[in-house]
This record gives sequence, structure tokens and C-alpha cells, in this order.
Amino acid sequence: GGSIVNISSVAAMVCTAGMTAYCASKAAVRMLTKALAVEFALIGLPIRVNSVHPAFTRTAMVEEILQASGDPARAERKLSRAIPQKRLGEPAEIAGVVIHLLSDESSFTTGAEHIVDGGLTSM
Repeated sequence: GGSIVNISSVAAMVCTAGMTAYCASKAAVRMLTKALAVEFALIGLPIRVNSVHPAFTRTAMVEEILQASGDPARAERKLSRAIPQKRLGEPAEIAGVVIHLLSDESSFTTGAEHIVDGGLTSM
């Protein structure tokens, strides 16, 4: 069999003002993942489909937002305060979850949402 891992965002679950299109697109990825997981399983197609939902992660997109703020260090502190672990995620932390989902160790996992957010959505 195979495995598909879609990268969504916690914005699929919790939206912020001014982010309507982004949140809607991430929610679409969330539901596409679930729909494909069920469809594939029901027709016997051995492809698992799961999604990963990171919060603020040190990516080019987040760095761009920080730089555009005029005071990147202050903006990062503000974002970090919103996360219980008080820091941004690192790309390797997201990659570790993806690698696990692509592996045979998760062969009974399909349609699942993996939230990697430092506790943000637990608040």
C-alpha cells in the first residue's frame, strides 16, 4: 500500500481575523484527507491518507510575516506567547510526524489528524 500525508494547519480548526481564505483552504485540506481516507478504504485501495496540522513553524512563510512586522524579534515573542510551549515549531518536528505517518509503523492509521502545535489548540 501507500500513504499520503497532507499538510494543513491549525488554522483549519481555529481561525484568525483577516485569514478567511487561508483558514478555509486549510479546512478543505482537512476534510479532503478524511474523505479520501474513507473512500480509498471502502473500495479496497491500500492507500492511507492522513493530515498534519502545525501551528506557527519556522518556515519561509512565517519568517516573511515576522520580517513584515517591522520588529521581527518582537513579533516572534508575540507569536510564541500564544503557544503553551512558548516557542515556534521547527520544520524537523513536523517532518518527524510526516515520516512516521509514511512508515509502516502507522499502517492502521488513516483519516487521522495529527496536531503539532505546542499545545495551542488545547487552550
